[in-house]
Amino acid sequence: MKKENAKVNHRKSDRAFRFWGLGAVGLGVLIGIIILILHKPKAYQPLRPENSQQVSLYLTHKLGPEFFNQVQLDKPFDLIIEQQGLNDIISRLDWIQQLGPLSLQQPNIIFADRSILLMGTLKYKGVSSVLSILAIPTMDANQQICMNIQSVHLGMVPVTTLVSKLSQKALDDNRDGFKDDPEVEHIVQAIILNEPFDPVFWISDHLVRITHFTLKNNILTLTLLPEKTRADVPLP
Repeated sequence: MKKENAKVNHRKSDRAFRFWGLGAVGLGVLIGIIILILHKPKAYQPLRPENSQQVSLYLTHKLGPEFFNQVQLDKPFDLIIEQQGLNDIISRLDWIQQLGPLSLQQPNIIFADRSILLMGTLKYKGVSSVLSILAIPTMDANQQICMNIQSVHLGMVPVTTLVSKLSQKALDDNRDGFKDDPEVEHIVQAIILNEPFDPVFWISDHLVRITHFTLKNNILTLTLLPEKTRADVPLP
């Protein structure tokens, strides 16, 4: 009888040990995932201007004048975009983008050799993590651009498929907002699907086409071809 009781107690102890062991492993995995998600890459250094209400001097004194001076000549020209200057422009915009309980803010762009890294703070119910999107854009023989998104990470956790589905849902839920800009809707859709798109954009009153681009450390150079102005578009 004592032996049987000892066996029963041993089995109970063994089950309890396995239960607590699995619990400890599960807790360890959960803590590890949280640490990976909350990891902040060293490369993420968003600008925080002292006066965010002031328009970027890079935009008003350099990039803007360079674009408008060149586009009026009605011939192809190169527009050099500096990483630091672009981030200064972005940092002064109201960049809190809301998607249900999710919000994206403080974006930062890094230009490297052939690649673009877009980073931002993603918040969900008070918890924040750094979202990182790596793209290696290319232009094909038809002068169409494909962003070629290589990876999407939340902290150090890959979430490419999840973000693609969320982005598609956000676009589907907000298509009415693109009624006046069907070209932009097409470009956004192409980026989500990693498909090529025609790189034609309205910048102020000028329609321009990207015919070539180069990416180097801290510099994006666009070759732009002016196509038409708002004045050339017939009134409805």
